[in-house]
Amino acid sequence: MPVSLRRSLVVVAVVSASLASAADQAALVAPTLKLDPVVLQKFDLALPRARVDAATVFSSVRGVVAHADAFDAKRRGRFFPMTPLLRDVARAGQGHRGAVLAFLEPVVHPEHFAMPRSPSALISLRAGLLEASADFKDPLAAPVYRGIVQTGTGYYDVRAAAEALGTLGLEPDVAMLSKLATTPGPSQDAVISGLGSCRRLAAAVALTDLATTERDVKRATLVVGSLGRLASAWVLAIPHAVPANELQPLRHTAAVGALAVYLSAVEPSLRDAASDALMTIDAPESKALIEAARPGATEKQQAALDALSSRFDRNPTRGSR
Repeated sequence: MPVSLRRSLVVVAVVSASLASAADQAALVAPTLKLDPVVLQKFDLALPRARVDAATVFSSVRGVVAHADAFDAKRRGRFFPMTPLLRDVARAGQGHRGAVLAFLEPVVHPEHFAMPRSPSALISLRAGLLEASADFKDPLAAPVYRGIVQTGTGYYDVRAAAEALGTLGLEPDVAMLSKLATTPGPSQDAVISGLGSCRRLAAAVALTDLATTERDVKRATLVVGSLGRLASAWVLAIPHAVPANELQPLRHTAAVGALAVYLSAVEPSLRDAASDALMTIDAPESKALIEAARPGATEKQQAALDALSSRFDRNPTRGSR
């Protein structure tokens, strides 16, 4: 990945982290997840069989949970990267029926475990469990994800659950996430960030609607970051990554949104992030969109469009694919 894109991703990550307030972190230390009783009952009924069918996976997850404080003590940044560890467990657990429940049990039933004492360990553990569970793409987990998105109070919990739900891409959930992303509320920023994993046209439309109206720099950075991930040319090249009839409209819509942020940005960091998103999306019609934006553009915007057009001609992401 080009250095400039890596820098932009770091900026997005830092901005995303800064949006988690002290209240969010406190909520993660004392989780307030309230699942629907029917959902909780179904989860509990499925657990015994899953523990038998995926015994090794459950054991491995329990081991990570037990060592979360020790891992956290070795962190070099704000959080220890729990997700890669848990994704290794998820890879080993593919094909084991009910294995996804091993990753959700510590979130749904923390009382079953010796959960970490460190607030930062708990935050990274819970987010990592949810992110790794998404790798199974198992609809069995969807009710838990929905419960967290709808009732969760922790930024990182909600973001990870939104990512997981977006990965599944079920139409009612995409509609719910799109509405939450465009509606002011305590979970809005977390859902915006999580929508980057939802490769459905409705999600791209919701983010682009925000891109054309949002003037808050932090939120606009989240929006353009999610547009770049959602419509990444690298990801869209994977077979069946997007429903065939949505592929081109999704890519076009995301490019329109990223360009809107680029044109309206005053801060260089936001404009750079929007430029990187456009390079990552690499929509064939990007040059035409740039030219279509010229009428009515200010002198500064014309210069910015010139720079963008030139950069697109030598798009640094193409050599990475």
